Amino acid sequence: MSSPSQLRDELAKCLESSMQKFHNIWLDIGICESQQKQRSETVVEHLRNLLEEMVQEEEMLRSQIRTRIEKYSKEVRELCEDMSYPDYQFKKSYSMLQTEKDLKMRMETLSNEKAERFRKFNHFKDQDQHLCDIMCLTPYYIPSGSTPTLEQLQALENHVASLKIEKDKRFHEFVNSKKEIIKLFSEMEKSPETEFARDVVCESDSTFQLSTENMKALKVLKVELEEEKEEMKIKVDQLWNKLHVLWDRLDIGESERANFSKGKTSVKEPVVKALKEEISRCEKLKFQNIQRFVEGLRKELTEWWDKCYYSQQQKRAFTAFKSENFTEELLQLHDEEVLRMKTYYEKHHELFEDISKWADLFKKMLEHERKANDPNRFNNRGGKLLLEEKERKKVLKELPKVEEDVKALIADWEKQHEKPFLVDGRRFVDYIEKQWATHQSSKIIEKEERNKARAKLMEEEMIYGSKPTTPAKRRFIGTPSKTPTNKQRRIDYNSTGSSSCSSGTSSLRVTLKMK
Repeated sequence: MSSPSQLRDELAKCLESSMQKFHNIWLDIGICESQQKQRSETVVEHLRNLLEEMVQEEEMLRSQIRTRIEKYSKEVRELCEDMSYPDYQFKKSYSMLQTEKDLKMRMETLSNEKAERFRKFNHFKDQDQHLCDIMCLTPYYIPSGSTPTLEQLQALENHVASLKIEKDKRFHEFVNSKKEIIKLFSEMEKSPETEFARDVVCESDSTFQLSTENMKALKVLKVELEEEKEEMKIKVDQLWNKLHVLWDRLDIGESERANFSKGKTSVKEPVVKALKEEISRCEKLKFQNIQRFVEGLRKELTEWWDKCYYSQQQKRAFTAFKSENFTEELLQLHDEEVLRMKTYYEKHHELFEDISKWADLFKKMLEHERKANDPNRFNNRGGKLLLEEKERKKVLKELPKVEEDVKALIADWEKQHEKPFLVDGRRFVDYIEKQWATHQSSKIIEKEERNKARAKLMEEEMIYGSKPTTPAKRRFIGTPSKTPTNKQRRIDYNSTGSSSCSSGTSSLRVTLKMK
């Protein structure tokens, strides 16, 4: 490798040789001295730019090496941290190229080791999952999101080796499930119906096969019995509810109810049978009192209609409501309609509750406006006006928010069901618009009535004079009521100066002017 001085000498020789060649060429061409000087400067400028570009390229190379060193350092540091290794320390005496090479090799080594750990982890995990599926066990847990440590891999390997021992625990699981299944059969006073259920309940524990299929079937049997018990409980509750409704409508006494209810708190089949028999008995009594039942159902139906915001047209659609022919068929029709309305309300109770909330706020707003237009409200004391104003602002703030929320909920419902949700026989948006339009019309009518009353009062005052608001004090005879003003003096002067034939007209003109 040449030394810097040798390199400078070599460059100087090359430059001198090239410049001499340039001058010879320029002389042959016949270029004047000034142009030769200019061209020489151009050559120097080109050489300077070339050298600067070469320097920039070398600086860029150095920068790229530094960037790669930083990248490899970061990756090595993260790998060491992820794999629970101490930070890697490279030799400071290394050059940049040596440092880059060393860090790259360390990164590749750690990456390969990490991949190997995950390969072993996935291998053991697959075995663990397979054995756990066979024996219905929970797979071994290793936190996700990080590289498993050597200790975790060893623990997982030991766990996989010990899974065969865990099969013995299946027996205890079977014994516990069997006890619960027998208890469920006993609570429902029911006998096993399938061959598998009879094997579980009747056969010896040691003869039961602890296979994957049998363990799954055991779990299914237990779940089915629990669901059957829950369904029976729901059925019993429904029968009790139906019976209580019949008792209430028939005015059955408390003592009779208590006698029947005694000993019937369980969910056994005999209880279901007894409830059905009592309901049948009450149904017969119900048909003996058809008119009273129909009238009660009509009252209940009216309440459901109001809750569901039914219009008069929708109500009239149930023609049986006006029938006076009290028969079993009429009773059945009312029963079905009440059940239909109750089901409809329960299915959409959230929407109806939100609509009721809006209606209550709208009603409060109307009430506050009515109070605001009442002149006597200023007679209230004790901060009542302040409380009313605070409540009014609260209602005005909450009403538009609730209105928009209900609109959005109903719009989602209509989009989902592809049909309009009716309130008072129309879409909710139209219902709201009608309420607001009715309110605005009422305000206009009230305003017109007030204007008419005010105009009538002014007309009466123009003709008969205004009524005193307070009783006038008794005055001495000849004493003027008060000192006349300049305006009154001018009026008196004009009145006295007028002719007697026009006195009535002048008086009316004075009165109008005073008004």
